[in-house]
Formats: sequence, structure tokens, C-alpha cells
Amino acid sequence: MTNSTNKLSTPDVVKFTETANCGIRSVMLSRMAVCYLLKGRKYIYCGDICTEINEGNVFILDAGLHYEENTVSPGGIFEQITFYLSPETLQQILLSLSTAYGLDYSNNHTCDKCRTQNFVAEEASPALRDFFNSVNQSFRQSGFLHNDICQRIKLNELVYLILAGEDNCLKSKVLTNADAANGHFAMVIYDNVFNGISIEALAQRTNKSLTSFKKEFKRQFATTPHKWFIDRRLDRSRVLLLSTNKTISEVGAECAFSNISHFIKLFKNKFHDTPAVFRQKHAASASAAREEAAAECAATAK
Repeated sequence: MTNSTNKLSTPDVVKFTETANCGIRSVMLSRMAVCYLLKGRKYIYCGDICTEINEGNVFILDAGLHYEENTVSPGGIFEQITFYLSPETLQQILLSLSTAYGLDYSNNHTCDKCRTQNFVAEEASPALRDFFNSVNQSFRQSGFLHNDICQRIKLNELVYLILAGEDNCLKSKVLTNADAANGHFAMVIYDNVFNGISIEALAQRTNKSLTSFKKEFKRQFATTPHKWFIDRRLDRSRVLLLSTNKTISEVGAECAFSNISHFIKLFKNKFHDTPAVFRQKHAASASAAREEAAAECAATAK
């Protein structure tokens, strides 16, 4: 067993390549790692248990100390893609996904592996397999994944694919790690952005008095519950207006505004147009852009 311990902290996306078997070694992680095995085989040791990771498997390692062994494929190579996510980064991604897409964070899966092991592994779904293969292709583009914006986009996509999939150990690990930053409190807030729940009911679900709930909310989100929820719901309504054909009333209702007149007023205060005018302006801009593109194509053809 190798005695050295490697502490991995940056960057957010890494591809590991090895051409020889190096034996068992210890690795100290400062953040959760979501990994995909491209080539070779991996063994993770936890107490007296050795778990074999095969090509095409996704596995998640909690922050902390791990013992692992990488073995090369018959072709003489080991390849692994790893994404690193802190609890704070995960919470930011969850908020972004909730605001933009109304993603539900519920997960009914639980098992001994999720509760007791500091890692879990699953065969990658087709969507996750395609995702990691595309990331692997991106490593061949010089500098692509060294761009902070590109890395953040990929991190968001990865978390979305895990949470949008079936309930399993991977989803449990992601939600558990996200919850580690500020405990149960923040997850209750994220889970109830669009269901119209009262502040009093939220306080009960977080086991706090109304006064202590408001203080904790201000500490974690730097604003009042009322303003934070309104902003998240208005941001979501803006996305729906741009991306769907739902009526103004349907959009308002989906974003937990029971009074449509009040929704229209709040929307105008934030975005300086009513929802109807906002949608019309966007549609006109999109139409103009399509006409301009068509004209350029026609001119090029001549």
C-alpha cells in the first residue's frame, strides 16, 4: 500500500490517465467527487470490504479519506473522469435548477450503502454515459474545460442528470452532500419554492419558531423569506414565459401566485413590463433575428 496521501481540491473537472498498475493508495478528498470509469478497473476498500468498479460505472466519493486501487485495461491504460463539488456549490446548483426548471429534489431511495458507506457506485444510465463521453471529447479541445464558465455548465448538467433520473444511491449521495452545508434547513426551503406553503408551515417543518426561522433564513439567504420566495418565483415565471405557450394565468399559478393581478404587478415591478408585453417583445426579437438570419443566408446563396 502506498503511504502518501494526495489532497485533491482543484480544478473542478479532471481526467486521470495511468498506464501502469500502482497498487493500493490513499486519497484525501476535500470535496465530494462524482466519477466515471472510462477504461480499466478500480477497487475501493472500505474496512474489510472491497468493491469493484467497472468500465461504464458512475461512483460518488464523499469528502474524506479513501483507499483505492486502479488497474489498467488489457490495452494498458486506466482512464477516469472526476467532477469535484463542495456542498456550497451543490446548493447553488440546486437553487439554479429549481428556479429555472422547477426540478423536484425528492428521493425515496434509501439503503445501507447510502447510510453507512462513504461512497456508492451504479452502472451509468444512457444519459449519464453520453454526458461523460461528451466530456471526454471536450478534453481534446485545448483549454475548453479550463474555462470556469464551461466547467460550471458541465457541473449543472451533471447534477441535473443525476437528480432527474430514477431514485438511487447516486441521488441520495448528491442530496446528502448538498444538505451538509447548512443542514436540513436549506433543503426544506428549496423543496418548497413553488408550492405556495406559508412561512409558518416552513418554520414548523424546520423545527423552529417563526422568529428563529426568520433569523436563520436571513443568515443563510441574506434577505427576508417573502422577498426571496417572490424573486425565485418571478425568475421561474420569466423562464416559462420565454420557453412555453402557457397562458399568463397558467404561468402565475405554476409559480405559486394565487392572485394573477398581484403576479402581473410584481412581474412588472421587477422586469419593467407586464408578462404579456414581456412575451411579445421576446417573440418579436426572436422573429426579427430569424428574418435577419434568413436574409443573410439568401444573400450568401446569391
